[in-house]
Amino acid sequence: MNDISYYIPYWGPFVIESEVDQEFVDLLLEKGNESRDKNLDHRKNLAGDIEHEYYYQDFQKWFIPKLDPYVQTYLSGASSYNSQGGELDTGIHGWDCDDLWINYQKAKEYNPPHNHNADLSFVIYLNVPEEIKQEHQFAEGKSASRLAGMIVFDYGLDLPFSNCRHPIMPKTGDIVVFPSWLPHHVYAFKSDVERISVSGNIVLQMETNIMRDMQSVPADL
Repeated sequence: MNDISYYIPYWGPFVIESEVDQEFVDLLLEKGNESRDKNLDHRKNLAGDIEHEYYYQDFQKWFIPKLDPYVQTYLSGASSYNSQGGELDTGIHGWDCDDLWINYQKAKEYNPPHNHNADLSFVIYLNVPEEIKQEHQFAEGKSASRLAGMIVFDYGLDLPFSNCRHPIMPKTGDIVVFPSWLPHHVYAFKSDVERISVSGNIVLQMETNIMRDMQSVPADL
């Protein structure tokens, strides 16, 4: 496995931010544009108020090997991040991705707060125009304009004296991997450009489903 450098926001749930190479970006764009040409509309399955969202077909063979180093890096890092200390023994022996889609976000479009039904989720940014970054950078005051085009993760909103929000202004080539249960949303921007990202969900293959076992414990114990 190739060594993947990444950044961890020391804030709450284990989230990693890293980068993919240009070859991966180009391949996702090529395949995504094919889905767009075929009008493989994925909007009914998604939360976003985005007009152009399309699903990838038959992607596992070429996509999974390229994503695997990032998944393995996440799992390895999660073990070290574990607040209990020591190895995080989950019995994971593999993973699969059965849902992959591309988002062509335009001005005034957004993703409301939501989460995903899987174990892990990710987003890869294929094109983040400079106009969006400038719109964010030069916004005045504390209005939503300061968050234009940013993805924001929320955790512990009901906890006092806590930093419950982690915003990210991505750049082209960035990848973010996070727990699927983690609420997140994407702010709209005003610039007349197109921001392109790819999202998907990861299902871990486990010898023992920890969450299922925890839920099966009698409530009176």
